[in-house]
Amino acid sequence: MALLSKIKYGLLCLVPFLMCIYPYMAAWPIIGYFVCWLLEGDLTRKGKAIIQNKFVWLFSGFYLLYLIRFLCSGNYSVGWPIMQVKLSLFLFPLLLVSEGVKSIKEQKMFIYTFIAGCIVNGLICIGYATWNLVVNNVFVFQYIQFSIMLHPSYYSMYIDVVMLLVFYLFTNSSVVLDKIEKLFLLSSVFFLLFILVLLQSKMGMFISAALIVVLLVRYGIMRGYKTAIGLLVTGLVVYFITFHFLIGARSRVAGAEEVIQSNKISAGSTESTQVRYYVWTAALEVIKQSPVFGVGIGNESPILVSQYEKDGYTGAAKEKLNTHDQYIQTTVSTGIIGLLLLIAGFLFPFVKAVKERRFIYGTFLVIVAANFLVEAMFELQSGTIFFGLFNSLLMFNFVI
Repeated sequence: MALLSKIKYGLLCLVPFLMCIYPYMAAWPIIGYFVCWLLEGDLTRKGKAIIQNKFVWLFSGFYLLYLIRFLCSGNYSVGWPIMQVKLSLFLFPLLLVSEGVKSIKEQKMFIYTFIAGCIVNGLICIGYATWNLVVNNVFVFQYIQFSIMLHPSYYSMYIDVVMLLVFYLFTNSSVVLDKIEKLFLLSSVFFLLFILVLLQSKMGMFISAALIVVLLVRYGIMRGYKTAIGLLVTGLVVYFITFHFLIGARSRVAGAEEVIQSNKISAGSTESTQVRYYVWTAALEVIKQSPVFGVGIGNESPILVSQYEKDGYTGAAKEKLNTHDQYIQTTVSTGIIGLLLLIAGFLFPFVKAVKERRFIYGTFLVIVAANFLVEAMFELQSGTIFFGLFNSLLMFNFVI
């Protein structure tokens, strides 16, 4: 059984690595983990742990609401793939609540594989962009053209969580790091900061900047302001060099500012800043039609596209865009009931994190909640696997 447990945890650690590179591949270690969880036995104890923990019901209950709306929608051919994408939100809380608190060694193993996945992704993107520059004389060191494996918003969020977990490893007195580990972690952070600038996710850069300030202030309080200032200066130098010399006038932030200042708003635009205004406006009209229970799973896209066309938002209609906001997307699908349950899934764990002084978990929830304002992250496996896994681990197993 000890060997089976090791295999099971190894499979779990493989999930974040594959999630960073190609999220659909992560389904295989998840299936393997579930099989090992069943073969391990002790199902009575595991069942009691599931039944007795109210947060399991809160997290998995959100998926059950989606399931109910799926069954009631009648659009099963379209809705079933959507339910598969969201399955991690249901599965991980049930599986991980019975696993107990993980040791520091197990925590480090998981964190290192996650960091490795983010780095491999970054190397692939740099290799692809360099090849295009050398062979085709095309500059793709920015945003979607650069981040070929993940959407830049998701990748930026992953990098933020990497920085948060590295902060934990360096500041927790129970964690012992040798020189090689410290070098790996510091090198990883600065490399991923470089990638973060290239990703050019506007909300991602805002959240990352705020996170860096929070972490450095906390580090300064814990370890000394001189060290924190040194790290801040180094980080700013990396940002300045990358942003001004490599990105320069190509900045998406500068482009967004130009749109706002010039008031060049076009209903046919697919530029992210403009299109969000249009899809949010249309989505609110859809919500007014089914405010309590929503339009159901599988019906969201055709109803939203119909509303885009009715309102003359040709760019959004052509691309068949979702709402680019998880709170609005959830309300469209499942109504106010779903929205309240989603908010509760952040609020109650955050209150628990504050009461128990679990800085890492509380900050993680804030990072994800902020990203949900500009992306419907439960519409892709790179969002559902990430949140289902990390939220459950930090709540039930890492306790940090």
